[in-house]
Amino acid sequence: MTDETDKKRQVTALEGEAGDDLQPPRSERLLFEALLYPHRSLSERGFLILTIGTVVIVSLWGGLFLVLGAWPIFGFLGAEWLLFWWLLRTHFRGDRRAERIRLYADRLLLQQLDGKGRLAESTFEPYWLQIILQERGFENPALLLRSHGRAVEIGAFLGAAERRQFAQELQTVLSRWRAT
Repeated sequence: MTDETDKKRQVTALEGEAGDDLQPPRSERLLFEALLYPHRSLSERGFLILTIGTVVIVSLWGGLFLVLGAWPIFGFLGAEWLLFWWLLRTHFRGDRRAERIRLYADRLLLQQLDGKGRLAESTFEPYWLQIILQERGFENPALLLRSHGRAVEIGAFLGAAERRQFAQELQTVLSRWRAT
């Protein structure tokens, strides 16, 4: 993925070879980075173990019913297991969502990856950026980044306490940035 930032880094590296300092310009130095992603209680290894375990159990029960002469139950058990596997796999793949927030000296970059792998980027001027916790129901605030009439919700997959904690952390980082 090549973007303007990568091009600027390449140009800066080439300029550094000419005898200048090898450090990137102040505007390209990363001051803060956060990666937000949903909590996942089942790892890929756990998914594999669960899948194999359930297919073994369903096969044993289906084989028993097949031997007893109740062959339609064998087919229903197989169809039920396929539905179980498909639903679990679909849910497992849907949790690929992630959000990366990077603060540079001159901008805040928000990258949001949805469950289908599509990337959306937003850039904000950090001096004018507002961190808003908008109450919208029982213990379910929305965390918004707002600047110049544009607002983007972040951390929708986080719990209410995690959203509040991250909002406070991000507000602290921005306050420190503004003080310099």
